[in-house]
Amino acid sequence: MQYTLMDLLRRAHIITGLKVLNAQEAIEELSKALSETGHVGPEFADDVWEREKIYPTGLPTRPVAVAIPHADPNHVKQSAMCVGVLESPVKFGQMGTDGSVLLDVQLIFLLAIKEQEKQVQMIQQLVSLIQSSELLEALVKSESAEEAFALIKATSMQVQSRA
Repeated sequence: MQYTLMDLLRRAHIITGLKVLNAQEAIEELSKALSETGHVGPEFADDVWEREKIYPTGLPTRPVAVAIPHADPNHVKQSAMCVGVLESPVKFGQMGTDGSVLLDVQLIFLLAIKEQEKQVQMIQQLVSLIQSSELLEALVKSESAEEAFALIKATSMQVQSRA
């Protein structure tokens, strides 16, 4: 089955104004939202964090750094994406480094992909989406899940029409 990033996103999986102390806590909070809707098992957050320590997912996007943490599908029951708009940035290791290069991340796109073979495709779609500096800027200012959802949907449609 062919699906897009928007097929994975629900308003219940967008958390704006998220207050966390660090990257691990951010992953735990976002994983909790996916767990509450039955998309992932309780071990998912630990899997994501363990993977994040070895393969950091922070991206130096402008004007706001983004992280796209994910894990193997072992604890994914149904594919989904959870978006966290942090009230204050937290440190994530930069992708492609050993984690010693840290970024102040304020937007997190947590991916839970059940079909391993679709993970790369979903990450590619997400990377296309987050190349929009207008979207990133608008998301950090968004005050509700509805507003953030509408922004992501509109930008996603623009990106698809250019593809």
